[in-house]
Formats: sequence, structure tokens, C-alpha cells
Amino acid sequence: MTCELNKEQLVALVEQAKQGDEAAFSYLYEYYLSPIYRFVFFRVKSHQEAEDLAQTVFIKAWNNLGSYQKQPGASFGSWLYTIARNSVIDFWKKRKEIFLDDNLLDVLNKKETGGQENEHLERKEKWEILQKALEILSVEQQEVMILKLINGLSNREISQMVGKNEAAIRQLQYRALKALKQYLKDNKLYE
Repeated sequence: MTCELNKEQLVALVEQAKQGDEAAFSYLYEYYLSPIYRFVFFRVKSHQEAEDLAQTVFIKAWNNLGSYQKQPGASFGSWLYTIARNSVIDFWKKRKEIFLDDNLLDVLNKKETGGQENEHLERKEKWEILQKALEILSVEQQEVMILKLINGLSNREISQMVGKNEAAIRQLQYRALKALKQYLKDNKLYE
């Protein structure tokens, strides 16, 4: 089995893991680690903290797997994102300072393409612009945009995670996109 799993395989793996199958949970871990890490990283902006929190998410998932109940329209991934979201909230309750890591590009592009320094600098600059643009959004808008655009979740999955209906999620997305477009226009990055 590879890291490319279809819906039926994921459901089967979750059921096996619920029965205590560590190998099945290992496949789920491998499948969901990168998206959970990206979600957490964009919320805490520190590689080390994101790694620690991502691990915490999977430890909590393993420890509570017996109580996991599939909800209509929700996936195991949605459950993991909910755990990740709550872990990030707990993290910020304990911490007051914000970490800003200069290597944001490295999170999204684990490998360099061609090693050309100009391309690297250009991509890094674009990611810095994206990071600054995201910072102008409200916390709710940031969360929805990260889940939607970076992690590719559906509005239904996002609504279940954040406890809002799909119309509210669409409204948050609309307002966030409008604010981002204005920010990019104001900074002469978009016409």
C-alpha cells in the first residue's frame, strides 16, 4: 500500500486502527502527516513547534481512536484537523509571543528545483508576500483560507471543524479573498 489511498482504503485503515492495528495507523499517519504539519505550521510559524504539535495530534488521535465515530459527511481527516486546530488553540493559550520563521519556503518546497539562486529568491519572496498577506486576515479567515487553499479541504469539512455552517464558511472565504486582493493591489502586486 502506498501513500496514495482512496476513500475505501482510508475507511478500512481507520477501522483496522480502531481495532489496535498499529500498521494501519502507521499508514494513516504517513498519509495525513504532511497536510496536518502544513496546517499547524501556518498557524504557529515555527518548524520546531509545528513538528511537535503535529506529533501531538497523532498521539492524541491514537489515544482517542477508540472513541472516534465517523460523522455523516466528515472524514477521519476532518477529525485529525479538529484535533490539530484544538492543539494550536491550546498552544497559543500557553504562549504569548509569535514565532516567525524565515524558512517558510522550505516547508512547502522540501526540495529545491535546479538550485538556481534567482528562482529560489523569487519563490521565497512570493511566499513572504503570501505570509504577510495572510497576516492581514482575521484569525478565522486565516484558518479557513489555510484549510481551503493550502490543505484543499471542502467547505463541508471546514464547517464541521470550525462549527459554522457552509454559508458562513463561504462568506469568510469571500471576505478573505476580497481583503487579500485589496492588499495585493495596495502593494502593487496585483492589477
